[in-house]
Amino acid sequence: MQSTRRMRLQSVIQDELSQVVPREVKDPRIPAVTFTEVQVTQDGSQATVFVSILGGSQGGLDGAPPLSDEAAKKRMKDCLAGLTSASGYLRRHLARVLSVRHIPTLIFREDRGFENSLRVHELLKKISES
Repeated sequence: MQSTRRMRLQSVIQDELSQVVPREVKDPRIPAVTFTEVQVTQDGSQATVFVSILGGSQGGLDGAPPLSDEAAKKRMKDCLAGLTSASGYLRRHLARVLSVRHIPTLIFREDRGFENSLRVHELLKKISES
C-alpha cells in the first residue's frame, strides 16, 4: 500500500472511531476517550489504535479525587477490553465507510505520551528547584 493512501486510511479510521465510539458504543467500561494515533501496517491488514482517556487515566479533573496507580491501570485495562470487545462492531462500521477491499483488524493500545510528558515536566521542575 502506498504511503499516501495508508496515511489517508489512518486519518479516516481515526476520525470515524472518534465519532462512532462516543455515540454508539454503550459499553460502561469505556469512558470518554481520545484516539491519538492510528498506525496501519504496510499491507493494510492491521490498524493499531492508540487510546488516551480524557482527563488522564487517573482522573481527578472533574472534581472527583484522583485514582491510585493500580486503579488507573485497571481503568485503562477495562477500557481497552471494552474497545476490543466492540472491535467487530467498529470494523463493520468502517466497512460501510471505507472503500478498501479488506478492513484492517483493530488493535487497541494505551497512549501514555501525555502522561509521560507531564511526569518529565514534574521531574525537571524538581531538578530546577534544588
